Amino acid sequence: MTDDATHPKERGERSEAAVLHEFLRRGCPVLRPFGDNQRYDLVVEVGASFYRIQVKTGRLENGRIQFETRSTGTRTRAIDKEGYEGQIEAFAVYAPATDHIYVVPISDAPSTSMALRVTDPDKLSPNINWADDFGVGEWISSRA
Repeated sequence: MTDDATHPKERGERSEAAVLHEFLRRGCPVLRPFGDNQRYDLVVEVGASFYRIQVKTGRLENGRIQFETRSTGTRTRAIDKEGYEGQIEAFAVYAPATDHIYVVPISDAPSTSMALRVTDPDKLSPNINWADDFGVGEWISSRA
């Protein structure tokens, strides 16, 4: 079964498991909130600090890992889209197509969606977010 055919909940659980494993592999304790009612999926301890992490699944599109920086919920006749400002410190993005994980501080993320460039674009721009700048190891090192 490909990720495209996977139920969104299962896809999210796979991404959470990959991110949790990567933080543990790098020696960072990970806490999980009880239930599904928190705005964050994990809490990661780096040094003497704790960071609330929202896990996202990134899609590979046109040489970029694309992910949403807000949640989408449905009500009877409307779709709610809510950002994470003040509720998390970072997004951890798992990209199944490349099997890589990236950590994006909330302060670096736009309010709707974000793309992390993994291949050279046709045209260079100063506004490119290079995936290599958001590696897990770099994020941990900058906080240790």
